Parts: sequence; C-alpha cells; structure tokens
Amino acid sequence: MIVEKIDYKKKYKNLYLPKQKPMVVDVPAMTFIMVNGSGNPNNEDGEYHKAVELLYGLAYTIKMSKRNGCEPEGYFDYVVPPLEGLWWLEDDNMDFTLKDKYLWTSMIRQPEFVTKEVFEWACEELKRCNFNCLPRWKNT
Repeated sequence: MIVEKIDYKKKYKNLYLPKQKPMVVDVPAMTFIMVNGSGNPNNEDGEYHKAVELLYGLAYTIKMSKRNGCEPEGYFDYVVPPLEGLWWLEDDNMDFTLKDKYLWTSMIRQPEFVTKEVFEWACEELKRCNFNCLPRWKNT
C-alpha cells in the first residue's frame, strides 16, 4: 500500500492560495518553528539569511528523521511546507524602503506529530552541525 505524502499547500488550499477578493478564513491551530529577527533581508550576511537557513535545516532534519532511525511517534511523510513570514516596522512611519529597520518573524509550519521534544531533538542534531542560534518553539 502506497501512502501519499501530505502536502499542506494542497490540503489547506484556503490558507495557502491567494484569493481574488478579501474573505474570512478560519485558521486551525498549527505548529510552527519560528525565528524572530531584524534588518535588511537582502543582506547576505544578515540575520534573515541565517534564520532561513536554520529554519530549513530544522524542517528537513525532522522530515528526514525516519531515515536515520529517529522517527518520531506518529510520523507520516509530508512535503515541507513553505517559508512564511511577518514583517513590520516599529514606528508609525511605515516607510518600507527603510529595510535596515525591518522587524520580522520567519516560520515554517510543522506536521502535527512535531512536539516540543521532537523540536528539541532536531535542535540538538543541528548543534552537532555547528548551528549557533536556535529558534523558539511555538504552538499556535
């Protein structure tokens, strides 16, 4: 029996595909790995690039856990969801040309089987690969 991978973009089209008109969308509780930061996202040595690298490192460590004998309880195969982000400025100016003043949270949704323990395990795995900063756990 072949079990199909879960693709969150397809399963939850109402959340991931843009609509032509504004509408109310009921968003279910979801688990994310998130990194907060600031600064210009175009700076290749900046926080944003490091955060994205870290997020994908954790996401793929969890996804590939089944291949190294560390499969979490309840694991199922899935497509790593897309990178998501929140962007803002602190002052009322809202001049988005001031990229050095950006504040942001970047995040990747995680499957339902990802617990705090699974997240902590993935962090430990990445520490062995010389990642110096790790994001926080967030279940929303």
